[in-house]
Amino acid sequence: MKKLSLILSLILLLPLCLAGCGILESGIRYYAKDKEECLLSTDNVTQFTYKGEDYTLLENTLPDEDLGSWVGYIRKLAVIDSSGKILKQQSITKEPFQSLAKMADSIPNASHVIPFLNVYTVKDGPGQELIVEADGGYHEAIPSSMVKAEDNIFHYDRDTESSDTDFSVNPQDCTQLLSGKKIYQITDKMVPTENIGEYLDIIADSFTFDCDTHQIISRKDLLVPDWSGNEQSCQKRQQWTLDSVYEICQTGRSDAVAVEVNSEYRLATALP
Repeated sequence: MKKLSLILSLILLLPLCLAGCGILESGIRYYAKDKEECLLSTDNVTQFTYKGEDYTLLENTLPDEDLGSWVGYIRKLAVIDSSGKILKQQSITKEPFQSLAKMADSIPNASHVIPFLNVYTVKDGPGQELIVEADGGYHEAIPSSMVKAEDNIFHYDRDTESSDTDFSVNPQDCTQLLSGKKIYQITDKMVPTENIGEYLDIIADSFTFDCDTHQIISRKDLLVPDWSGNEQSCQKRQQWTLDSVYEICQTGRSDAVAVEVNSEYRLATALP
C-alpha cells in the first residue's frame, strides 16, 4: 500500500505554528472548543452525524472560496475495508502518529486509510448542506434524508496508485523528500501561509534523526541508556513530524514545494 489515500491538508486552516508533544493537541482543542464534534458511522465511512443529524458525504468537491463558517470537526484517520466499513479510527491530534503504511499494514483486511478533518457551512448556501475536508478535498455533504438515487456518493475506494505528485522521505537523508526522480531539500526557510497553494500529498510520519548524518534514529536506540555520557545521547538530535505537502503560489512544483514540519510550512527546494 503506497499511501493509500491523501491526508491531513491543513488541520486548523490557521497559522498555529505549534510544535512538540502535547502542544499541538492543546492548541487544536483551544481553537475547536466551540465547534461541534462530528462522528463517523462505523458501518459506512460515507456517513457521519452533525448535531444529531445523519449526513452523507458526496464525491462532489467545492473550491476554497465556497467555504463558509467553520462549525465542526472530525479529525480522524479512518482505516476501512473494501466495503467501506471502518476497522479503526485514530485521532490526528495526537503526537507522534503512525505512518499511513504502518497503520494500514497492522490491521487485517484494511483497504484504505482516509483522513477526515474540519466541517464547514457552504458560503451563501441555501440550506443544510455542509462541506467536509476529507481525503485531501472539500467534499459536499447533505442530510441523509435528502440523498437521491442519482447523487454521487463519496468514492472511498478510489485508485491510489503512485503518481508524479507522490512524496516520500528519502531513506538515505530524512531532511529530503523524493517525488519521482526529483529530490527536494527541506530548508529552514518558512513559507508564509498566504503563499501556500494547492494540496499535493501527505507524508504523515514522525521521527527523530541525527543532525549530522540525517539518519533516522530507531526507537530501540532512543531507549538505550547512555551510562558513560559518550554514547548515543551525545548525538545532536532533532524530532520532526511531517504532514502535508503543498504547491507554493507563483512557484513551479518542479522548483520548490512547501512541507509542514512540526506545524510550520518549510520551503523544500528541488536539487539540480
